[in-house]
Amino acid sequence: MAISEVMKLLTLFSPLILAIGLCIGFYFYKSLNTIHKSILFYLLLMLVIDLSGRILKFTYGNNLIILPIYSLLELGMFVYFYYKFLFKAKHRLILGLSIVVVLYILWEIVVLKVMEPRQFQSYAKVADNFVIITLALAFFHEKINIFKESKWDNFRLNAVILVFFSVNMLFFLPINFLINETSGLNHYFWLSNLVITILFYLFLITSIWKNGKIRK
Repeated sequence: MAISEVMKLLTLFSPLILAIGLCIGFYFYKSLNTIHKSILFYLLLMLVIDLSGRILKFTYGNNLIILPIYSLLELGMFVYFYYKFLFKAKHRLILGLSIVVVLYILWEIVVLKVMEPRQFQSYAKVADNFVIITLALAFFHEKINIFKESKWDNFRLNAVILVFFSVNMLFFLPINFLINETSGLNHYFWLSNLVITILFYLFLITSIWKNGKIRK
């Protein structure tokens, strides 16, 4: 089986896994704590973006505009998540950085609407990933001197977020190459990123399931 065929097959797993995760999450919804309810909302957002990208691709033959929109929504979600549930300090510098990145992504959305696909050079996802990595590192910095942390699951969740978005940022650095490369090498990049993304979704779904099962 060719790598492109494997890619097409695996792309179907992403919305399927998200849909299963949402079913599990809504089944346990009343038992979930506020953190896992937010994770459930994130999975719903990812499914909406995934399906929107597919619809745009089918309708217009080009869904590149979905990347900065996805980055903007994801960034807003994680900034809210960390400041609402995980941070104790105000972290004004990170908040300022987040605002700057939001403005940059909005500018990108305006510019990319009139740009040809071969000129596509979006750094919105890289910027989004960078802010989320900064949020994760700031959380560790807050807790590094606390020897008795009752919410160990938050450390584990934060560690997975840090690793996933660090790797994800590396994949999106050469976005122009991945979009325009024609030899087939880009399929390996997208396949690797897809597998890592699916594993990340599975971790979040498992976390929701465990939280709902314990509290049910």
